[in-house]
Amino acid sequence: MELIKIYKGNVISARELHEFLGVKSHYKDWINNRIKRYQFVEKRDFFKVAKILAGSQKGFDHMLTMTMAKELCMVENNDLGRKARQYFIAAEEKLIQLSQDKRFSAFLKLETTKQKFQNELLERGLNEQDYIEIDTSGKKVFMNGELIPDELLQTVLLTARDLATQMTHYHTIEKDLKETVAIKDSNRDNHTGVRNTLLDKGIVPENLPKQESIKKLIDNEENS
Repeated sequence: MELIKIYKGNVISARELHEFLGVKSHYKDWINNRIKRYQFVEKRDFFKVAKILAGSQKGFDHMLTMTMAKELCMVENNDLGRKARQYFIAAEEKLIQLSQDKRFSAFLKLETTKQKFQNELLERGLNEQDYIEIDTSGKKVFMNGELIPDELLQTVLLTARDLATQMTHYHTIEKDLKETVAIKDSNRDNHTGVRNTLLDKGIVPENLPKQESIKKLIDNEENS
């Protein structure tokens, strides 16, 4: 049974954890107090992300590592905190088992790279829709116009997508790109370059058979 949603296999929404723990103080006060008091470090322990709250109000969420989430649960020192901490420990054990699967490991690495790239764009004033547009443009070039979800790709394609996205992240910072069009062009160029490398080696991305969804692999592990 899922107590708290674990995103992309290894990150937790601080807002959802705050709600589950039944914390009485306001979310902003709670998370800022915990970050300062226990010296959590942004981009190591958590990522701050823009979020649309109720009534179209703009706010922020904090995507936590498993380690930070467990620490937050522990310092609450109540039954809900202990229950959530045990849940995260069990989830980590399953994640370690799944990491032995090379395809799952490649998928998780790509998801981590995509999250870091998205956070960089948010810090530059872009929004989530901008990120989706940029990422989709790269995927379409990479797969010759097809849009295939990453969780269906073979290991070699997941690894290639990860490299192309890392290159775009690097170029965005190195060239100080701030406009959606410029970053999209960079992402398309990087995905085209990686695609051409695969083609030179006789690998045609869109011709490789789709695999069983990574999400099913996770579900099977949870139900075993």
